Amino acid sequence: MAVTFSVHSKLADALLRNLLLTLSIPRRILLLLLSGLFPMTLGAADGDRLAALVGNGGVLLHSPDGEAIISLNAGTALIPASILKIPLSQVALHELGEDFRFETLFYRNAAGDLLIRGLGDPFLVSEEIEAIAGILDELGLTEVNRLVMDDSAFAPQLDLPFESDTLQPYGARNGALAVNFNTVNLAWSASGELQSAEEQTPLTPLARQLARQLQAGQTQRINVGEDPVTGLQQAQQLFRIFLQRQGIAVTDEAFYRETVNESWELLYRHRSSRSLWDNLEGLLRYSNNFIANQVFLIMGAQVHGFPATAEAGRQVLQNTLEILYGEGFGTDPDTLLMREGSGLDRRQRSSARAMMRVLENFKPNASLLTEVDGALRKSGTLTGVYNFAGYIPGDEGLYPFVILTNQARNHRAEILQLLQQAVAAQED
Repeated sequence: MAVTFSVHSKLADALLRNLLLTLSIPRRILLLLLSGLFPMTLGAADGDRLAALVGNGGVLLHSPDGEAIISLNAGTALIPASILKIPLSQVALHELGEDFRFETLFYRNAAGDLLIRGLGDPFLVSEEIEAIAGILDELGLTEVNRLVMDDSAFAPQLDLPFESDTLQPYGARNGALAVNFNTVNLAWSASGELQSAEEQTPLTPLARQLARQLQAGQTQRINVGEDPVTGLQQAQQLFRIFLQRQGIAVTDEAFYRETVNESWELLYRHRSSRSLWDNLEGLLRYSNNFIANQVFLIMGAQVHGFPATAEAGRQVLQNTLEILYGEGFGTDPDTLLMREGSGLDRRQRSSARAMMRVLENFKPNASLLTEVDGALRKSGTLTGVYNFAGYIPGDEGLYPFVILTNQARNHRAEILQLLQQAVAAQED
């Protein structure tokens, strides 16, 4: 057991004074005796510094066997932001399984049209579309009259937070049929000529149109806007280009959006080349809000059916958290409250203690987190919210940690350094 003098240094000093008076032992001798029984994780000065940096936040550090090494305001519920992507990933693995594959369906009708029905694949990227075009060619598809988009697998009005009035990629809208995370990646040559920033992704007419809103210069990844039709137009144009490259003619280049009905016959059911595990790696590495809520919505649809809704995803998420951790976990704002997958909803809450329970359970999947500066970690950032959660690798195993700070200044990196010092002292 490690004594937490560093966290409660004023209390520790008072206890030391009482022991000195009671036992009449010199201070340095008493400290040596105590250090043999209770290895101190941090010095008093570092402990005071930690408390000052945390403010009204919460910090918790566990040993590999689950013992609390440092605990400061561990029961205080705060805004967690994107560290909620860790419990989301845990629920997804529990509900769907790591080998789950997202699907996209392709239909033909008597008029020679091709309808693409999206079922929420987060990684429907250019490389995947190119592979699909090759498979359709192998299936004997040589010509398409109309190329029709069907995004009806998601409800039209999703109760999900997203950044409005922004072209930033984190503001991309979720959709059943979205390509390249509902974004386009633009670049300009040295001479100022517009080009795709991705070798594998051709410039579509829509991408050229969006580029007119920007100043020529550095590479920019932008979302395709708040209107879901814009995202579908980008998907249609990208599919058309890859089909044509494969030698499959598309005679009608107008935009069409319809819902599959009995007049359509299934031609091909495409299972993504990426497993759920692969999706979660991308989700946690890049803190991709789009992937997070695509997974969240599909979890709901797998249980409650299509069209996917935020309410169905919320029910599955909260029910599974309650199964894993007990009544109220996932719905109780004093412990853990989750409403969606990205962490953008500021109504969500987590205490350090609740997040630690998730981390202890998530250890077998710790490799999904990215190692940065010696720690496997997930960040959580909103205005006035600066959090970390993850694991500090040590000789004895993984030390789970949670840093929750809801304050004006960002001190999480320095707090993490102090926790790493505590781990090093623990193992000496």
